Amino acid sequence: MDIDYSRAPHAWEKERGNFVLLLDLQLEKVEHGKAVMRMPFRPEITNGTGAVHGGAIVSLCDTTFYVALASIYGRDQDTSTVALQCNFLAPAKPPHDLIAEARVLKAGRRIVYGEVYVRSGEKIVAHATLDFLNTYPEEKPKR
Repeated sequence: MDIDYSRAPHAWEKERGNFVLLLDLQLEKVEHGKAVMRMPFRPEITNGTGAVHGGAIVSLCDTTFYVALASIYGRDQDTSTVALQCNFLAPAKPPHDLIAEARVLKAGRRIVYGEVYVRSGEKIVAHATLDFLNTYPEEKPKR
């Protein structure tokens, strides 16, 4: 499978889903098994303390890892998040955008495992580990 990584950010902008649009997640870079995304800091995604809400950060991690996975298997691969463990290491305060860097560590036929680091400026604010499950049409039950 040939993937044109240089065109991926442009294609992503044209095909973002509603929730990704709501968070304004922007794909910055894709390589084989890796992805970098940006979530601009906006007051709409903050919690009561003025930091970025943890749910927004987890969504950034989940989406960035999906792109890293798709860089290996292609966008047509059926997959779903099985487990996501996110450790919050520091509050993500203004004015910095959040930058997530995802890396696939184990790319099996069914289970894909990896991690995401999220930075706000020079500070790591979150680290996530993820398991995704790939499924295949021949495995679906017949009706």
